[in-house]
Amino acid sequence: MATLDSSIVNIALPTLTKELGPDLYRVKWVVIVYLLVITCSLLPLGRLSDEKGRKPVFQSGYFIFILGSALCGLAPHLGWLVVFRIVQALGASMLMANGPAIITSTFSPRERGAALGTLAMVVSAGLMSGPSVGGFLIGHFGWRSIFWVNIPIGTLGIVLVHYFVRREGKNKLAQGFDWAGAFIQSLLLLLLMVFFDPPKVSFSGGNPRPISRWLLGAGIFLLILVFNRVEKEVKAPLFDAGLVRNRTFWVANLAGFLIFVAFSAVTVLMPFFLEEVHHFTAQRAGGFMTAIPLTIFVTAPIAGRLSDRFGSQVLSVLGTGVGVISLFIMAGAFGAGVHEQTGEAGLILGLCSVGLATGLFQSPNNSAIMGAVPINKLGVASAVLATIRNLGLILGTSIGTSLFTWRFAVTGNFVSALHTTLYGAGVVAVGALLVSLMKRNYPEGTHHE
Repeated sequence: MATLDSSIVNIALPTLTKELGPDLYRVKWVVIVYLLVITCSLLPLGRLSDEKGRKPVFQSGYFIFILGSALCGLAPHLGWLVVFRIVQALGASMLMANGPAIITSTFSPRERGAALGTLAMVVSAGLMSGPSVGGFLIGHFGWRSIFWVNIPIGTLGIVLVHYFVRREGKNKLAQGFDWAGAFIQSLLLLLLMVFFDPPKVSFSGGNPRPISRWLLGAGIFLLILVFNRVEKEVKAPLFDAGLVRNRTFWVANLAGFLIFVAFSAVTVLMPFFLEEVHHFTAQRAGGFMTAIPLTIFVTAPIAGRLSDRFGSQVLSVLGTGVGVISLFIMAGAFGAGVHEQTGEAGLILGLCSVGLATGLFQSPNNSAIMGAVPINKLGVASAVLATIRNLGLILGTSIGTSLFTWRFAVTGNFVSALHTTLYGAGVVAVGALLVSLMKRNYPEGTHHE
């Protein structure tokens, strides 16, 4: 439900533009503010759950998400809709920051991969099925229904969590919460995301100009230095630097980041390709795009179970390898690639291959990340995992659309611009493959550090 709302609003943007009046430049903040708030708040909320207990934070996330969803459905105009999306995003962040941690602490190490595989299946399905689900709801019940549908589902979630998620003891630290670190890391992540797609500002009524990347880069560098200094001085730091020294933890997170960057180009541009080049309706294009989450639905739990027996490295490498081959084939490296005459079977096969790569890679990789940290740091690890995923999606979308726009302006050909973007995505996927080879393998299914 939380990840679905990251993408379900995309299909509603044309409707929101018509019904709420403003242009697309302003309406897109309904999507952007949701992702920004989630990405910036995941780590502080994960740290808070380690201190206060994961179940109460998780339950509070449901309440806040339902409240935000109800308010979004009642929003009278765009300004209030953006404000209410912030409320909704805070609840979603509390859910995302705790899901993997709750699962890791509940299941034994030999069952962890299978359990996280189920979670990966649901997370990916939510992220990638948004357009088709949103198109159905908007077409039959109007744009407000994409928010109101969360209320009964969220209420059921609260009941299930109350009865089936066990309450853990608090790990309260006498030193208190690192508020300074939370603020600095949020500002740092915000600048990092803005760096790849600088907003335009106007001074003294002049023409809007994008903020200088040199200025943004200097701000990012300065904040990194300040954050590092603050975290060294506080007694209960927001982020434990020891996790960075954990090879399995940082290698698996880096591989996950790169694979999400690579696949963002497919999930963002392929719907446009289906509608603009193949002239599919929005609903039909959404139906084709469900090939990705459906494939993940089947492969992720299987890959998770296999990683419990044979370790995560083999499956992570296999998944990234499938991704590399799929992206290069779609880009035309070994043939014509996707183009105007590509048949429906070829389109579905290409999208299924992306789902297969994601399913093979994600649950074993997540299992390696969560198994590499001590129990008392699972909240932070879970939050880092979700933050990396969101950063990959945001930056991958920004870089992919920028590359596509540049190439399309040069050639005037949609397919050529798409092929160039997919080539770039394939190169990033090669990076994910090489990084995955650096990861150690743990076939015995024991908790390691």
